[in-house]
Amino acid sequence: MTYKKHINDAQPPTVDEHFQMILDDREIIDSEFVEVTPDDLPDWFDEKLFKIGQEFYIGNLLGFGAAHITGLTAIIAVPDILEVLLFTKRNATLKLSYKRFAETLLLMYALFRSDMLAPNSKWFNALNVIRRRHANANKRRVSKNLHGIYQKDMAITQFGFLGYIFVSPEKLGLARSTYEQMEGYNHLWQVIGHLLGIDDRINICRRTVKETTELCRRIQNEIIAKHLENPRPEFLQMMTNITHGLWYIDISINENSFLALTYYLTGVKYTKPLGWYSYLNLKYRQFTLYLFNVPLIGWLLRSTFNLILALTYWILEYYPIIPILAFGKKDGQIVLYGN
Repeated sequence: MTYKKHINDAQPPTVDEHFQMILDDREIIDSEFVEVTPDDLPDWFDEKLFKIGQEFYIGNLLGFGAAHITGLTAIIAVPDILEVLLFTKRNATLKLSYKRFAETLLLMYALFRSDMLAPNSKWFNALNVIRRRHANANKRRVSKNLHGIYQKDMAITQFGFLGYIFVSPEKLGLARSTYEQMEGYNHLWQVIGHLLGIDDRINICRRTVKETTELCRRIQNEIIAKHLENPRPEFLQMMTNITHGLWYIDISINENSFLALTYYLTGVKYTKPLGWYSYLNLKYRQFTLYLFNVPLIGWLLRSTFNLILALTYWILEYYPIIPILAFGKKDGQIVLYGN
């Protein structure tokens, strides 16, 4: 399969038009799962730039981990996305919330660290797991005469993985990132979005880092922030399950400090008073990420946390001891690539 049109040519010429398209779009994704392979890579795929994006992630595991977890939390406040998640019931209980976020983190880790073109690579396995889940959820909703998963919501979900990285890199310890690294990460998500079935015209990764940053800022300020300032009760209940489920991955997670960090990255005031532990927990996270921007100290801390998180992801995938003790082996063990 070949794609003659470059993604840059498929998108609206301006950020304003692109943002308006996201607001107006009501096209749904495909309900039929179709497995993708290296043959489905678009003509505009740039292997060198793609790998720069992957290396950027691998070299900054804590900053990206914080951006992804808070970003995925923030987008849940968007009503259409919240509705779909409530429908799937994948966050209905503590156990299910743990599994959803553990699987998401591990699938992203596989996408960011695997060589997609290597023989027997996990890259396309991980991508197809995500595609299958999206297609199944979409089919189930359509079969019940509910609206499917909109293309616009897939685009907003992209924000969860790159929005804060582009809009607030200094808050994530990424202030010293190079333009080439940001460009590589932008291209990485152009490709991932394309292969996940996000229409090139609406993919939020635009032709330049500057334009992608501008579009992410519009999404943050005019969509995400609006719903975080007036969250639905279902969102707050889901957040309790999510943060308590995340505790089995990171025992330092605290619900109020985690939400406060999400609001802080979004530029929205978190109005709920913080207890002493939540306050110290939040300041510890903010200060650690701030130190990443400091020469030498940042390099030492970043290297240390890269090792710790790489080990954490390995344990989570193969030997999740705490979740197994809490939920039993069947529910605590993560099986990413099973049928």
